[in-house]
Amino acid sequence: MIHPALQSQGNAEGRTPVVLLTGADRLSLDSVAFSLVDSFPSVCSIAYDVRPNEAVESGLDIVRNVAKPQASGVVFGESDSFGLEGCCMSCTVKHDLERTLGSLQGRAGAFLVSLPVGLEATPVAQYLADSFRLNEWGESMFVGAVANAVGLDEFEERFFDDDRLCLYGMGEENGVYDERSTGVVVSRLIREASCVLELPVIGAGCLARHLDTDGECACRDIIRAIALRDALVCEDVHTVGLVDLVQASVCAAMPL
Repeated sequence: MIHPALQSQGNAEGRTPVVLLTGADRLSLDSVAFSLVDSFPSVCSIAYDVRPNEAVESGLDIVRNVAKPQASGVVFGESDSFGLEGCCMSCTVKHDLERTLGSLQGRAGAFLVSLPVGLEATPVAQYLADSFRLNEWGESMFVGAVANAVGLDEFEERFFDDDRLCLYGMGEENGVYDERSTGVVVSRLIREASCVLELPVIGAGCLARHLDTDGECACRDIIRAIALRDALVCEDVHTVGLVDLVQASVCAAMPL
């Protein structure tokens, strides 16, 4: 199966790639994003998150942080927030991302977009692909990859978790929750990705919870079983760069 939003190498040549990054927890998302940004100095990072806001009808704000590449190497982010009003989170984010990319056109060698925790990338990627074809400024861009950040330390717990996915905060008092279960979201994000990026285990990590099975851990096998057949599954995100993701995804999207 080929991801529907990825373009062939011929159509992508000479254009600026936009990589969409998803994840089921904020720590994994931020850690993978940091590693990818560090691999490509001219990348512009755009990160979305959610915050509770009782002042708006939806009860949620979308927070956008943009970090542009600087010649000095020192990067300062610019943050803005706006209420989630009148539509779903996916629509709110993809419409804002279209406007943001339009305003940043020509100012970076690549764009890395971290979507809110739990948000699926496919609708966003399809919307962007259409926008790039319809808008004159979009002729210089293409959707280069849909990547998913997976932290191995707590993968097993999340994969088998049937409680609602936590998007922000902790507990009922300040937490923001998705109606979908955590396990469902984890599986869907892996399945839609052209690149699955695993964070290596820290210390004993998940292996400490498999001692009753002679230390065997099936987490990586589960991830490979869920991922698309032609997806790049990287067992250590620190060994790949942003360019590697785009090259792997574009080659996979080339017609046979």
